[in-house]
Amino acid sequence: MKAQLQSLPYGIRLLLATLSLGIATGLVGIACHYLLEGVQWLAFGQDSSDLLQQFQEAGGFRRFLVLCVTGVLAAGFWYILQRHHRILSIRQQIDLAGDREPATLAHLLHAGMQVAIVGAGASVGKEGAPREVGALLAGRLGKALSLTVKERKVLIACGAGAGLAAVYQVPFASSLFVFETLGLAYSCQNFLLVLTSTYLATWVAQSIVGQEAVYHLSAVSWSASGFLQAIVIAFLVTPLALVFAFLAKRSSHKRRKDGTILWALPLAFLLLGSLAVFFPIFMGNGQVLAQALLSSQPIPYLPLSLAVKGLLVYLLLHNGAYGGTLTPSFALGIGSGYLVTLLMSVVGIHVDPVLGMLLGATVFLGTTLEAPLTAIALTLGFTGQAWSLTIPLVLAAGVSYVIRKRWEKR
Repeated sequence: MKAQLQSLPYGIRLLLATLSLGIATGLVGIACHYLLEGVQWLAFGQDSSDLLQQFQEAGGFRRFLVLCVTGVLAAGFWYILQRHHRILSIRQQIDLAGDREPATLAHLLHAGMQVAIVGAGASVGKEGAPREVGALLAGRLGKALSLTVKERKVLIACGAGAGLAAVYQVPFASSLFVFETLGLAYSCQNFLLVLTSTYLATWVAQSIVGQEAVYHLSAVSWSASGFLQAIVIAFLVTPLALVFAFLAKRSSHKRRKDGTILWALPLAFLLLGSLAVFFPIFMGNGQVLAQALLSSQPIPYLPLSLAVKGLLVYLLLHNGAYGGTLTPSFALGIGSGYLVTLLMSVVGIHVDPVLGMLLGATVFLGTTLEAPLTAIALTLGFTGQAWSLTIPLVLAAGVSYVIRKRWEKR
């Protein structure tokens, strides 16, 4: 069979690899969806369309117990796994393509645990798992079809984007992510490969994951005052996002992998569990926090709540957990944008708080991902907003980009 595949023209093999990757990552998205829902049902009982309600109905003691047990299990799992295998990030998989192959089973188990801890209420994102599995599958397909190392690197980047597209149903934003964040070179062939894999993965997963936006929100309009709002939010939210981005990178570089993870990670989950007894809004990847703000639900001591949420993400990642920071960044951006809008109203500038939240999310995501275009597309895709809202989002992302670049030069 392998010999027959290798006898095909190179272009056909590349196309076959891309189509297979799109289908496979779509199935990965479905698997992640079922795993997440299954863990949430097992941990917190009856399923609910309102995740915060599901957490609340479980009761404080159950939330505490679930998170404590999850911390112990996750610590033991990652300690044993990393004693025998090296976990390669997406960037490492791209750089080492053709030289070193990641351990398939180890990486699949690693990804599964990431999704499982999010389902159990951990304050990290679930998007890291499907991206990593997509990249893993791409590397295997590229090798099986005897693609060049250059094309295998491209395919691995496509797999990461397709995994993100499948779980969140944001193919265009995921395509931009591949070029901006993963640094894939711009070319007609690369555009074709990326768009084919991301949109195919989205279509395959759509029947299970669903087409609805991640966050429920009515259509948002804007006026000329939105320009001032975008500039002010960019100036005030970007420094906060830079701090969070610094902590997120530091946690990845300094992540515990030795024996200290066995006490440090359970302790971090113990802290989260203790807070969750009284404040379940801290649980999960930030979706409940963001949705509460977008739905105009009151959150007492919001500045402190945002600081605690960001600190919890850092503590979990630094002490040995794995997971994404995309959805936590979105939630922190929503909250930061809302706070700046309230500040503007105090000084007599009355602007739309919902638009302020979307501007804050765009600025925060653009800074942490180092990808302003991706941030704009994700904000629109996550909230189901029309492209007419792009103009103020572009202004906020552009000003934030300039601030970030000036900061990096210093």
